Amino acid sequence: MSLDRDIVRDTDNAAKKGAVTVTTPADLPLDWTKLSEGAPVSKDIRYPSDVCDYTHLKDSNEETYLEIIGTAGQKITHMGKDFYRTCNPNTTHVVLRSHLISKMEGIKDFRNLETLELYDNQISYLEELGSDEDGEDETENAGASLKTLDMSYNVIREMEPVKFCSNLVELFLANNKIKTLAGLKHLSNVR
Repeated sequence: MSLDRDIVRDTDNAAKKGAVTVTTPADLPLDWTKLSEGAPVSKDIRYPSDVCDYTHLKDSNEETYLEIIGTAGQKITHMGKDFYRTCNPNTTHVVLRSHLISKMEGIKDFRNLETLELYDNQISYLEELGSDEDGEDETENAGASLKTLDMSYNVIREMEPVKFCSNLVELFLANNKIKTLAGLKHLSNVR
């Protein structure tokens, strides 16, 4: 690191020397920050409600946007099968960016969800967007109301489930492991 001035870790002498003061935070309680050190990574399961207290918004008709960014603090590892129940039923935007989520779950009952952003996670398959099962109404799934789906920077290999997102306008799947393009013919609104 090159600076024109000395970096001083001793805050008492920093002012005397006219240097930049750098404070070192106490050891962070984040296992993922120590991956390169060979430290054992804990297998703690963290749900969105463990990382951020948003459940008080569940009964609010005004709050329909849920955004939890995982760049600092604890990372979400599981969405949870009852994720929908912890949110406002009228939620339109769910953004769980930069976490350690490996499975899409708990979203199938959202009926007003317009934006789903699970950018920079560890998701390998697009789940709960819809179903091919006989007798199920394709309009009764989370995918039917989606206009924006951002699943970039995951490990998705198959994108066919996007076919259930008939109202999709924006689809982001950059930096995944997609082998073949499938499910796009049903997306007439994608730009």
